[in-house]
Amino acid sequence: MERCPICRALLSGADTCRRCRSELAKVREVERRGQELAGAAMHRLVLGDVAEAARLLRRAHAIHATREVRMLLRIVSASFPAEHRGGEAS
Repeated sequence: MERCPICRALLSGADTCRRCRSELAKVREVERRGQELAGAAMHRLVLGDVAEAARLLRRAHAIHATREVRMLLRIVSASFPAEHRGGEAS
């Protein structure tokens, strides 16, 4: 996270925003968890497990919807028919 989600001040890695004093530790944890899920999804794609990759990408999107996660989810959803993703429609 480069900027405070509350006041948009540049952050220096601290758990408290220097400008608005917002506590950011929980926000950083959510961001980290979203990144972990996206990484796990990419790993599942490499292994050919499209259904699990799509599930992990949907979770990552719900937690921390970055541009990269949105694009990957769109690609997986558009490139593979629902029956190859565990019968789910996205």
